Amino acid sequence: MRSARSQNDTLEDVLRWGGHVLAVIVQDEYTHDVVVRAPSGGILVFDTT
Repeated sequence: MRSARSQNDTLEDVLRWGGHVLAVIVQDEYTHDVVVRAPSGGILVFDTT
């Protein structure tokens, strides 16, 4: 999973990497958590603003 972080600085990068968005959880008007299934099958959560 370390390689996922080092290569993906934006949500667009995550999608190009092959991540599949499972859910978007709205925290407030500026912050969202994006739950992604990695190509390897693991689950990652990205905090976006």
